[in-house]
Amino acid sequence: MISIILSLSQVPPTQPEGFERLLRRAAATCWLARFRSQTLKGAFTVNHYEIGETAGAIWQTLSAGGPQTFAALMEEVDAPQSLFFMAMGWLSREDKVAFEPANGDYLVRLK
Repeated sequence: MISIILSLSQVPPTQPEGFERLLRRAAATCWLARFRSQTLKGAFTVNHYEIGETAGAIWQTLSAGGPQTFAALMEEVDAPQSLFFMAMGWLSREDKVAFEPANGDYLVRLK
């Protein structure tokens, strides 16, 4: 984590894409550290049933409300972030959803 912070201080203000990439890396590192600590405590376990239930909630939300951004969909479904993305992966693998870039986010729609 310290190496990421040091890297942030070395990015010139004229390179916002480099700064954004480092911020995303820092956010991912923090998330992984929190996830590992929760997993070690036994606070977070996932099975295929929970992933399937969340995938169903995502599908129903999109079916009822039409295309939504990841951010709006995550808020609507209200599942833990990792579970949400596992369910999105499931739906994507089953070819049930499509993604389109939308102002720094992605618009998700049913196929």
